[in-house]
Amino acid sequence: MNLAVVSLISLFDPLYIAFGWAMRFLYNLFDNYGLVIIVFTVVLRGLMIPLGVHQQKAMIKQQALQGELQEIQRLHPNDKARQSELQMELYKRHGASPLSGCLPAILQLLIIWPIFQIFRAPLVRVMQVSTENITKISDFLKAAKLISETEAQNAVTNNIPLINALNASASSLGQVVNQGWIELRQFIDVKFLGMNLGLTPSWKPADLFGAGQADYLPLLVFPLLVVLTTLVQMRVSTMTMPNRRKKAEDKEREKLNPARAGQSPEDRSESMMKSMNIMMPLFMLWTTFTMPAALGLYWIIGNIMMIIQSVLIYFLFTRKLEDKEHGHNG
Repeated sequence: MNLAVVSLISLFDPLYIAFGWAMRFLYNLFDNYGLVIIVFTVVLRGLMIPLGVHQQKAMIKQQALQGELQEIQRLHPNDKARQSELQMELYKRHGASPLSGCLPAILQLLIIWPIFQIFRAPLVRVMQVSTENITKISDFLKAAKLISETEAQNAVTNNIPLINALNASASSLGQVVNQGWIELRQFIDVKFLGMNLGLTPSWKPADLFGAGQADYLPLLVFPLLVVLTTLVQMRVSTMTMPNRRKKAEDKEREKLNPARAGQSPEDRSESMMKSMNIMMPLFMLWTTFTMPAALGLYWIIGNIMMIIQSVLIYFLFTRKLEDKEHGHNG
């Protein structure tokens, strides 16, 4: 295995252990895979709320420095390198960072790798079935022609074909349990509201309108809701962004007085957030069509949590911080 991949897996081992333990606890509590994902996502995003508050503080602090940033641009209009150097010195002096506003999005990207692996291999990562037993189960199911050669080879990192095969064959499940390769309490049911969260949503007509229509057609709700909740979340984030009114007023003044156009310094945090707002929805949609539907449910609940978080942080913290900052400036 590539050394970089091994290092990456080792780096995320604590998250595998923590997330796996949390989901196993929730599954033992609720015995419902979909409900486990919902509660797990709510708790995980709830723990990230303090980071969201820090993000708002950082953005307000950076906005308060706009006057000094404009002065740097005025004094060095043709020297971008000098502008960048002085801007970084200014940020350092005031304890600000142009990238602080992007921390939640960056953290979300960091934790998604273990989430991917957990949703692909819940028997190993959540229910702690040993890889040795997974191999024995996959060999047994392959011999019974219930899974393919490729599915058997990838069984340790992708348990979903095993779960689907054992769900479809009660006799095979009984034999696997009797052999001691898996305990019945370790077998996870990936159905939620009649939908198989282990299947990957498909856009292919052959899946949607063929023999598997009953399984695949309902799963289209996940990519549709992922897109919808992402658009709403982005809109709410924009509306609750610190100093949004002030920025709108600045743009209006630039329209009335073209000489002011271009005087406002580039907000690196804002420009990076705009890039993330383009990349993240595309990334979410792509993964929804390439990963088990469980991930789509994770994205949807995560987006709803981000909407709630943005509104709460704005009314409980951001408006007060803005009023305080305006009071200082006044």
